Amino acid sequence: MNINLHLTDTTQLHAEGYVIDGRLFAEVRWGLPNPARLGDGALWGTPAAMRRLAALAIQAAIQAEEEAAWQARSATAAAKRGRVA
Repeated sequence: MNINLHLTDTTQLHAEGYVIDGRLFAEVRWGLPNPARLGDGALWGTPAAMRRLAALAIQAAIQAEEEAAWQARSATAAAKRGRVA
């Protein structure tokens, strides 16, 4: 499976829970709501799978913020070394 999803700070996300044939499903949709079709323009899966996906998304966001902070500190330190020399 390959998923490419690019979210911005203004992307509207919508969450729903469903019971289909006695099984639980969680769904996250983006953009305009389309309640007519489960899975149309959405990520969906069991609640446990969606919780794992959410945990990984949080981990990735934290790592991205840490990387950006490290890059900023490295650039500042390099600039200071360049001025001293």
